[in-house]
Amino acid sequence: MADDPNLWRSIAGARSPEVWIALIAGTLYVYRKSQHPSRLSRVIEAGISGMMAYSFGPDAAAWAGISEALAVILLSSCGYLLLDVATSIVADRAVLRDILVKRLGGGKNG
Repeated sequence: MADDPNLWRSIAGARSPEVWIALIAGTLYVYRKSQHPSRLSRVIEAGISGMMAYSFGPDAAAWAGISEALAVILLSSCGYLLLDVATSIVADRAVLRDILVKRLGGGKNG
């Protein structure tokens, strides 16, 4: 597969131009809304959000009964929110420890 000279052409041809425009728009939105101070972190967050939208777009569109372009832009934007919440929780170790202790049945009263 790595030797396939048409690999990028087949990846690009798997989606319509409208979906690619929606994917780029959603990814740029995530990049602009990202609160990370470094440019690399914002690019990584936008890339992850875009890849999630690319991979889940057709299934989400079929499930919700909407166009794939709309599903892709919603997934990339909402994907940003999920990534932001997840990174906030992981960054706050005290909150993460409290959640794990409560879920595992530990704590002062247990």
